Amino acid sequence: MGCGGGGAEAGADVSEDDAPSGGADRAALLPAVGVQLYTLRDAITEDLDAVLASLVEIGYAEVELFQLHGLTPGEMRAKLDAAGLRAASSHYGLPALREDLARHVEGALEIGQELMVVPSIDGAERSPDGLARVAEDFNRIAETVREAGMRFGYHNHDWEFRPFDDGTVPMEMLLDRTDPALVDWQMDIFWTVHGGADPLEALETRSGRVTSAHVKDRTVDGQMVDVGDGVIDFAEVLSAARGHGLLHAFVEHDAPGDAVRSVRRSYEHLSGIGVVS
Repeated sequence: MGCGGGGAEAGADVSEDDAPSGGADRAALLPAVGVQLYTLRDAITEDLDAVLASLVEIGYAEVELFQLHGLTPGEMRAKLDAAGLRAASSHYGLPALREDLARHVEGALEIGQELMVVPSIDGAERSPDGLARVAEDFNRIAETVREAGMRFGYHNHDWEFRPFDDGTVPMEMLLDRTDPALVDWQMDIFWTVHGGADPLEALETRSGRVTSAHVKDRTVDGQMVDVGDGVIDFAEVLSAARGHGLLHAFVEHDAPGDAVRSVRRSYEHLSGIGVVS
């Protein structure tokens, strides 16, 4: 398993001997690693340009947006271009896509995105009947997004792996009821493990569905920490994900404290184990 042999509550740190080496003598697993800007939301309110510059200095080449911070899509694209970053993806609330899909698709294209991702499902729709409706909407939305030349996906939390009263597992239902040629899975590795699932098993079972991932670490007792400070074996999980179709990986921490320090430490760990150069 990607977090050790005991499931979501057990694991072992990646040993230095077991980790793939970074450096010029070994090709990096991924051509680039991104960061979900939600991690840096507080710093962004003070100085977006400074945050973007710091990400480039660390080594990041991509970001995933979660809002436009009062900018137009064109203005956001200009800031990213000036910094030397690209927004490969962005998160969109499902209600917003239901209400005005065309506008959001147009904005995503202007920014230069490859992905449009729904980050969560409202509590009122977290039922078998609700998810059936959501799956129908995902298929419809994804068809429009694909026609525009992008991919559409859904980002999980932990509740999707906990069965409903009738035994239905929400994540399985969503994946079974959506077209695998249209609807991708953005696997949040922390939340997948936290929900009691094995990311390696999920990647094998749903090969080709996980085209992007959120990379964030977890301690044995379930705390979210910087990548490298927990028990998830990212060399193993991301290598498996790459083999099953992973295109983009975004570092994230929901409550990092010093956000710039957090994403720097996470990048340094991923570089050290050969995920990125």
